[in-house]
Amino acid sequence: MITKIFKSVFFTTILVLILGLGASLVISSYLDLESDSNELTQYSNSLAKALNQNKNTDLSLLGLESFRVNLIHPNGSVYFDSKVHNKILENHSNREEFEQAVKFGHSQVYRYSSTLDKRTVYYAIKLDNGDVLRCSYTTDNVFSQTISLAFHLLVIVVLAIFFSMYLAKRLSLKIVEPLNQIDLSKPEDSYIYPEIIPFIKKIESHQHRIKKLLRKVTAAHLQLNVMTSNMSEGIIFLNKKGEIITLNHGALMIFNIDDENRFIGKPIFQLDRSSLLCKIYEERESTPSFSREVEINNKVYNLIYNRIINNNRLFGYVLLFIDITKEKQLQLQRQEFASNVSHELKTPLQSIIGRAELIENGIVRPNDLQDFGLKIRTEGQALLNMINDIMFLSKVESGVKAKTESFNIKSLAQSVVDNLKEKASKRLVSVILESVELEINFVSRYMMEILNNLIDNAIKYNKDSGSVKCVISNNQENLYISVSDNGIGIPAEDVGRIFERFFCVDRSHSNKDSTGLGLTIVKHIVEECKGHISVESKLNEGTTFSVSLPLHN
Repeated sequence: MITKIFKSVFFTTILVLILGLGASLVISSYLDLESDSNELTQYSNSLAKALNQNKNTDLSLLGLESFRVNLIHPNGSVYFDSKVHNKILENHSNREEFEQAVKFGHSQVYRYSSTLDKRTVYYAIKLDNGDVLRCSYTTDNVFSQTISLAFHLLVIVVLAIFFSMYLAKRLSLKIVEPLNQIDLSKPEDSYIYPEIIPFIKKIESHQHRIKKLLRKVTAAHLQLNVMTSNMSEGIIFLNKKGEIITLNHGALMIFNIDDENRFIGKPIFQLDRSSLLCKIYEERESTPSFSREVEINNKVYNLIYNRIINNNRLFGYVLLFIDITKEKQLQLQRQEFASNVSHELKTPLQSIIGRAELIENGIVRPNDLQDFGLKIRTEGQALLNMINDIMFLSKVESGVKAKTESFNIKSLAQSVVDNLKEKASKRLVSVILESVELEINFVSRYMMEILNNLIDNAIKYNKDSGSVKCVISNNQENLYISVSDNGIGIPAEDVGRIFERFFCVDRSHSNKDSTGLGLTIVKHIVEECKGHISVESKLNEGTTFSVSLPLHN
């Protein structure tokens, strides 16, 4: 803006100067011509008066150096010239000033010579004797005067240019200074020129609209950030170049990123140089929307890729990462579970079917029928127990909320111990219960399963004449259950697997009545109730299971 104002002021000043000089020269030339013409007229009239009064006046004796004087006979012949000899002059009868003077008594004529760049003024008067007195003077025209003043004009123009530059710079800075000091956030509070008040009002109007739109955009952006930041799924938005615009907290966690700003504006493959992301970046324009499973940092995700198009115009791309690791694990567990169930059910069923076929074919002696029936009933009961455990485990895993009730934890634990006393007495295993007298609000079936499975396992995997101790305590927040034994213990390599379905540390101690689901059920109940279970064991020394459950869950 300063440059434009500077140029405008500078060139305007130069133009005005040139026009002023030209006008001055023209006016000066005109005034000089007017003055000289008046002087010529006065001189000619005075000289004509003198000649009319004294016809014998000798003009050669007069000082005629200012003007050129001619006396012309009525026939046009010049008989006197103050500058040249009259004999070399041609006849002037056809001269305009002569003809007009003869006809009208006087005349004034201007004649220009383009060859000599001169201007001549003639004034002619008809004398009383019929002769014509012609006076004239010659001067330079405007162009010639300009040429003669060229040096002086050049000096004036150069000085004017420097002055114009200085003036233009000062004026442009002074004009722009108030504009630069305008506070665009509050333009009405600044000094402004009256001429730009409409412009300032438009700025204010646009500012109000921009602020309103900005508030809407900010609110929408904040809402989007809040929504996406609280999503466990990872979301990444890319521009048309395949560069990252934004990514939510879920995406940061997926790719183990601490600083989001390091990747904003960077190509997508810089997050993870996997072949899939590189392919998405390189073939983003031709790649259609798709969904596929990808593995990132030992987790499995379902990647959904889409192009963002509005009114047939491409704006960018979006990548959605959905964690399906648990689903994959559950799918694998279901497959393993189905395989294990098939195996676990097959053995007792084969035993039952085999014994039933022997009885059916009459091969079994009558004295052995009772023993065969007992074994069939035992195998059938084992199958029923396994089916019951599977159904109960499925119910716990489904997340269905069971009904809670108030009961005394010591009384419930004592009933569990009493039910297992017969099994413990067969191996001379003592069971000791130390419990607080406490009324709790819990799912009684869940608590019975926890205590029954832990104490039952402690009895089964104990030594003959061993001992089992169950200690139940509490504080203001949690209930603590500890079941310990001095039995065979658990090998270190098997500690991490004891909560798996159908896993038994030593089948020889299970009396074939173990379904392999007891500890699995206990672990799922504890996790469902937001509790914690741990195990400590030393081979041939014993095992201790510790459970903590929140009292106010």
